[in-house]
Amino acid sequence: MSISLKMQPAVPPMTWEDFCKTSPSYSIALDGYVNDGPKKDLKAPRVNFDHHHNVSRFETRATCAQVLMAVRTGLFDLFKDKKGPHAIVFANDCDQDVCTAWTVLKHNYLARNTMNPILNRLVDIEEKLDATGGAYPYPASLPVLEQLAWVYEPYTQFRLSGGLDKRSGEAFTSIVSDVEGRILKHITGNGSSIPLDTRYKVIENHKGWSVVDEIGAQARTGMISDGIKAYLSVAKLPDKRWKYVIGRISEFIPFPISEILKDLVSAEGNTPDNWGGANTIIGSPRISGSKLSPDEVIKIIKGHVPN
Repeated sequence: MSISLKMQPAVPPMTWEDFCKTSPSYSIALDGYVNDGPKKDLKAPRVNFDHHHNVSRFETRATCAQVLMAVRTGLFDLFKDKKGPHAIVFANDCDQDVCTAWTVLKHNYLARNTMNPILNRLVDIEEKLDATGGAYPYPASLPVLEQLAWVYEPYTQFRLSGGLDKRSGEAFTSIVSDVEGRILKHITGNGSSIPLDTRYKVIENHKGWSVVDEIGAQARTGMISDGIKAYLSVAKLPDKRWKYVIGRISEFIPFPISEILKDLVSAEGNTPDNWGGANTIIGSPRISGSKLSPDEVIKIIKGHVPN
């Protein structure tokens, strides 16, 4: 078996066509590495597992759930060589979805059995949280959420400490490895749990949405518990840049993400590293952050969601 991870956090998301031109056969792209929805080239073979771009996020499985389904329905009947399963996995992020997808791919022998209730539960909860940008209405008191908080703690602490912004491939790979180890402990009954940190600060309230500063790792669980169903999350980066997440828990919330996204892309400028996402959650440029100030982003949102 030969399954390797190529972590490239400084590489902007690329088109599917460019991925096919630049990657070798048996390549798998995860969760935003390719700026497109799920794609397959069965002759090469190559595959893109994604639920951010050109998809309806509400109906599209999270990346880890796509991967689990693929593993259980024959992915490694195609992605294999004489020694067994063979894949080169490309990623430019180390979030919960990437870590879970990678663990399922690397340890596919543990995932192939559909009767694996702890793994099934882990992927199911992570998928719902990821599809809603962490704002699925689970009660904060749910014990399994404390277990998952422990599983993904290396990533959440890395994110809160600003580690994501340095775009170090070595550091990103280390986080994936640490979370992988915790997932294996969790699904074999040897994991732990930690209390949720749902702290956040409301910066501004508007009609139907709020501007927030996320303080705790599970801030969005707190936000949805308090009735916030659409939001702009703001964080300051070095060099007068900003990191934003704009989200709503579903398409049923009247907050036109797709229209807002078009205006933000235009305001940011024509660059490969730009705003992106799906119809329920979008984010500022992944590599460089945004040059737009909070006032500029709020003004664009207000153009679509007047008070």
